[in-house]
Formats: sequence, C-alpha cells, structure tokens
Amino acid sequence: MIKVNALRYIRKIKTTGALSESSIFVIRTITNDINPNVPQVIVEVGAGTGNVTSQILKKMHPKSVLYCFEIDHDFIKDLQKINDQRFHLIQKSAFDISQCVSDQSVDVVISTLPLTLFTAEQRCRFLRDCLAALKPTGIYRQFLYSFKKRYFSNIFDQVNVRLAVINFPPAVIYACSQSGRHHN
Repeated sequence: MIKVNALRYIRKIKTTGALSESSIFVIRTITNDINPNVPQVIVEVGAGTGNVTSQILKKMHPKSVLYCFEIDHDFIKDLQKINDQRFHLIQKSAFDISQCVSDQSVDVVISTLPLTLFTAEQRCRFLRDCLAALKPTGIYRQFLYSFKKRYFSNIFDQVNVRLAVINFPPAVIYACSQSGRHHN
C-alpha cells in the first residue's frame, strides 16, 4: 500500500508537492491542536489520501466537525470512503475557503498544501483567507519541506517552527496564530 501511494504522490508532485504520505510523527505534530475534550470546527486543506484526516478524526471530540478540501479526483475517491458524520468533504479548491466557511468560526486549520509552489499572491491570499476563517484563538498548522517562516510571519503575529526529521524528506511544521499563544 505504501509503495502504491508513493507512486500516486510522485505522479501528482506538481499539485501535492510530496514524494509520499506524511510520517506518523508529522501527523501527530500537525494535529496537536485537536482537543478531544472540546467540540471544535476543524478545516483540513489538501487532504490527499486521508492519512492526516484519519488522525484528526481519531482525536476529535464527538461533537466536533471536520471540513476537508480536496480537488484531486483520485484522492476524492479515497476520502469518499470515510464513514463519519463529523466529516464533510468539500470538493473545491482551498482558495474557496472563505466562501465555504464562516468568518471566525474555525478553531484549527491544518494545511499540507505545497505553498512553495504557489505564487506569492496566491500564497498571501490563501493565508489571509485562513486567518479570516479562524476564531481569534484559532491556530493555523502547516508543513512544508523547506524553512519559509517569512510566508507566515507576514500574516500571523505568532509563528512557531518545529523540524520533523523523522519524515522523508524532513518536514518543517509551522504553528501560527494571532493570539500569541505558544504552540509546538
């Protein structure tokens, strides 16, 4: 299964920006702000095959809601197999987040999108839309394969960075907020 998924990612590298699925270490770190004790509204953009999605669902409170954005038809087929009433698949671009999610209603945004492949204008627009969707205490989580703190510090007041070397290739995980709360 891993080899098949790796081939799927490599064939779609221009849209996934990935060689393979994320390691469990990356998945656990990027989902740190999912609180199983409190209902939350969570948005995942670039859900891919659903490996991060499944961890989010495992961690979520029974009354939480997960909105997943994915546009790749092959990945959508995988995601449609998820049978959980809290899960809502949105077959639209992440650039449509402001049309699909109310302003300041989201607790956590988790993105695995390859922001380094976006133009500066696209990246800025996307991050500003995510910020607008977040509650004042909300958290934006992102991982990339490069150190690009400036992408986030231009939009968010607080940007924390963690290196995940137990991943191929090593990943840089960002936790961004406006509230000044510190996250790892």
